[in-house]
Amino acid sequence: MFGLFKRTKIENKEIQLLRNTIIKLPVPYSDLINQIDDGLFKGVLTNASDIPGYIAFTFNPEVLRKYDQENEKDFKLYNIKVYDKKTLVYLPYEIYILSGTISGYSLGGGKKNDIDIEKIDISNFKKEFIGISDYNRIENLLNKKEKTLLNPSEVYSVFLNEKEYFHIKDLSDGDFIGIDSNKNVYKITHDPFIIEKINESIESILSK
Repeated sequence: MFGLFKRTKIENKEIQLLRNTIIKLPVPYSDLINQIDDGLFKGVLTNASDIPGYIAFTFNPEVLRKYDQENEKDFKLYNIKVYDKKTLVYLPYEIYILSGTISGYSLGGGKKNDIDIEKIDISNFKKEFIGISDYNRIENLLNKKEKTLLNPSEVYSVFLNEKEYFHIKDLSDGDFIGIDSNKNVYKITHDPFIIEKINESIESILSK
């Protein structure tokens, strides 16, 4: 659809596809159309990521300054489908938003396609944050004191007996203290393998 070789120039059809997709999305995502209309994009970069089919945008600096928000979490919009007139099937299409700006997109199905820019299915689209650590996933469970005691680098997710636990403190010989998404606290040992719910506060455990 957008050429087989390395390029830096944006093609009208890819911008039309992006625009037609965004305009279908609910607010606040549809507000991203303002970035396109204001001339955010200067060009494209191919082979700029290990994401299959990813095309990155380059920006006009003065417009980028208007929309760039360093504190905004990065995310992608996915489960979007666009119709390929060559293969007669819908292909996956994802839009990436970094620091509040549209940074690029990915299109499945390889490079030899012919996308119908009007046949876009956003009925099951989803949003996924990029680069969110396991600590960020449980941060909202913690009170102010617990946040000061817990080292974010020590938090990681483990699945045991088909349930997810978050490691918060090492014990001896590979044993550890973990919590679940309901903030229940567990002592987890590996020899013997036991998951024991304990009635002790996170603050008390981390203060030891």
